[in-house]
Amino acid sequence: MKWGPRITTLLVCLLVLAGVLPADQIIRLKTRLLQAPDDLHAHRVGSLKRRHAGKSHFLIQFSSPPSDAQIQELKRRGAAIMSYVPDAALVVSAGDDVSWDDLDLRFVGRLDALDKLSPMLSPDQTPDGAGGNFVVVEFHADADMDEARVLVLERNLQIYERGNMLSTQLLVEGTLDDIRRLAEWDEVAYIFPASPELANGDDVRACAGALTVQGPVAQYVLMGPGWPQTGAPGSPIALHYFFGNLTTQLPAGTVQSEILRALTEWTKHGNVQFSPGQSATDPRTLNIFFASGAHGDAYPFAPQGAALAHTFYPAPPNSEPIAGDMHLNADEYWNVGASIDLFSVALHEAGHALGLAHTDDPTAVMYPYYKRNAGLSANDIGGVQALYGAQQIAATPPVLPPPPTPTPTPSTPAALSITIASPGANYSTTGTTVAVSGAAAGGSGTLRVTWVDDRGGAGTASGTANWTIASLALAIGANNITATVTDGAGRTAAKTILVTRATAASQPADATPPTLQILSPSAAMISTSASVVSLSGSASDNVGVVAVRWSNTFGANGNAVGTTNWQIVNIPLLVGTNKITVRALDAAGNSRWQLLTVVRR
Repeated sequence: MKWGPRITTLLVCLLVLAGVLPADQIIRLKTRLLQAPDDLHAHRVGSLKRRHAGKSHFLIQFSSPPSDAQIQELKRRGAAIMSYVPDAALVVSAGDDVSWDDLDLRFVGRLDALDKLSPMLSPDQTPDGAGGNFVVVEFHADADMDEARVLVLERNLQIYERGNMLSTQLLVEGTLDDIRRLAEWDEVAYIFPASPELANGDDVRACAGALTVQGPVAQYVLMGPGWPQTGAPGSPIALHYFFGNLTTQLPAGTVQSEILRALTEWTKHGNVQFSPGQSATDPRTLNIFFASGAHGDAYPFAPQGAALAHTFYPAPPNSEPIAGDMHLNADEYWNVGASIDLFSVALHEAGHALGLAHTDDPTAVMYPYYKRNAGLSANDIGGVQALYGAQQIAATPPVLPPPPTPTPTPSTPAALSITIASPGANYSTTGTTVAVSGAAAGGSGTLRVTWVDDRGGAGTASGTANWTIASLALAIGANNITATVTDGAGRTAAKTILVTRATAASQPADATPPTLQILSPSAAMISTSASVVSLSGSASDNVGVVAVRWSNTFGANGNAVGTTNWQIVNIPLLVGTNKITVRALDAAGNSRWQLLTVVRR
């Protein structure tokens, strides 16, 4: 697929239009900016197609940012919020007979089919042949994804299953005519170009989008209004940053410098300045920290395989102190310049903190699937300059704040710590497994020690103060093993060692992956009302299978019982689509995987 400059041109044209309209009267879709009330009364509705009668999706705009009382009244009438649309607008799912009276609404209407098609999908951008057009189809959050797949297949389109895609998105291939017909259905929220990485099946990770107090910002949104100017006209927008808990997987100085490097990349092009903040709760301050699980907002993190990070839009629409805050998943394998690259993720999330939504341009930093980036694209630069103008002065890197002076109190628990006593930090062996042991101390409440490796393994150690992992499977080459202790307050500390498994010089390297079969369930996709599912199957290898492991898109993982004949009992299921990956690993580190899709009703 060939991508032209049309999306950047459209962005600039729409923002020029925004400059002559009152900000609180604009609905910001990627296809157009709508002004209330006159233009919106002429909103195209078109013919409505839906799988089930009686309920559909509505675009509603309030006269001013909705209050908590208005949101609660909206929900009391049976409406469910799907996404936030700047300014003061929501897309909701509601019954056809819902009353919109007395909600102080400026506009109510259904999304038009043309508003669901990315401007980058025009015929002059993409050849309309027999297939060959890869797109991402995003469905509304309440859509039944089993029915969504049927809907796509009925339009003569091909579905490609990809791990780590958002649960409401499908990778689809087909002709533009068939793709356009899919947009006529109410259940479809938006259709946009798939990146080459998605089309090729590369391992990518999704960003769910910027967050607001009313819900996430969907893919069909252009952008928010950005941070308001508080200084003299033309002066840089002044923002602050504050570092909270940092990952222990990298040195603290490295973490801070990589994140500040990402912030600086935006200040090179947009008229924005960052300086150290004094408190995480101060206005116009990006509170940046790493967290595990539930961490004080409505979007808890899951372990590996789920969200890498999330960021809240500026104020408005968010309120202080959460506006602009950037949260990163502490349970991920953070790196510099490789794999999950901290700079690349922070660069993307910083765009959300400045008010940018996701772009449809696969070459841009703000495309909704992360990739390694060295800097901003023309699309990203156009977006930040549309909000804030070009940088008026030479950008200078933000400086690190001075370290705070600790104030010990008698009630402060001892610092949480973990050590690995055996083996040493750089241990080499020819064995297929290794025993790991160590100690943990400090913190408050009950301690728990878990482990993960960079070959897909994970588990829980025996003991806490003195803990052991009796037998941990090793792959040929480098194995980075991380042990993490968690206390009763959710605080964590971690330690990583490198264990290298070498092959005997007389033995040639094994490059043959194992075979793997899921025998039960026998189908690749099943539907159930149960809260758990059990799997069984077989695996074989020319040398020997050392482990069979599983993981799902919601972050859970574990090891099967057995290898050549294996069982996995009671994998937890969430309501909706659960994608479970089973992987067989041989002694040389070769692997084979199978995917099972389980839809819990």
